[in-house]
Amino acid sequence: QPTAMSATTSQTNVACNGGTNGTASIVVTGGTAPYTYSWSPSGGTAATASGLSAGTYTVTVTDANACTITRTVTITQPGSAVSGTTVVTNIACNGGSTGAINLTPTGGTAPYTFNWGGGITTEDRTGLSAGTYTVTITDANGCTGTVSATVTQPTAMSATTSQTNISCNGGTNGTASIVVTGGTAPY
Repeated sequence: QPTAMSATTSQTNVACNGGTNGTASIVVTGGTAPYTYSWSPSGGTAATASGLSAGTYTVTVTDANACTITRTVTITQPGSAVSGTTVVTNIACNGGSTGAINLTPTGGTAPYTFNWGGGITTEDRTGLSAGTYTVTITDANGCTGTVSATVTQPTAMSATTSQTNISCNGGTNGTASIVVTGGTAPY
């Protein structure tokens, strides 16, 4: 009689959360060749199933004598997509460049690289003027995510003045007043 069928499986897990680049393979010995393969719930009819998303896949192998074995492969993926959180320091005075962004990358697989555009590849930013800044974060597997942060500034300070002139020469009943808008109260 033929030797009993046995098999070993191998896999390549999904590189990026939500991706479909996982693979599962089986190598069969024993039984009587040729073998046929059937992957479920997807994966095709070859010894290697490709284009797999995270999940559990079962392969049934049938030899020339209709003997069968079944094996299961579980494809994993990184726990979450590449992203990040930011802490923004806004500008104190209108027109200044004291803004800052403290970026903390999350998800994917460390280590990370950063691209803010214009050749800037630091994780954090300082000396920023008002505006929206976007960074592309790339993890160790080449997975990417983008994060945007907006640095704000107060409106420019402006003021109107008014006065009451002295009513009699040498008097002390004059007044001067100012009403300020913009900036950041209190004044």
